[in-house]
Amino acid sequence: MILTANRIRRRGKQKEPTLVHVNVRLPQYVVDHFKADPNYTQEIRRVLTEYVERTAAVRCEENENEISKTELDDRLE
Repeated sequence: MILTANRIRRRGKQKEPTLVHVNVRLPQYVVDHFKADPNYTQEIRRVLTEYVERTAAVRCEENENEISKTELDDRLE
């Protein structure tokens, strides 16, 4: 936020979603592993994002299979 001539200027809409600040307690060896990278926060973000995308895809496939099983059970009755 910037004050200019009694006006408050705020940042405009972001091109990408803004990041949320969180505090996480991690084992020391995990922190040491990531801090070996000069851009360790970016690497942590990449690893977590990749994990979420991968597990979301698996959950989606599981839900599709579950729906198919339900539809099959309905047809057999």
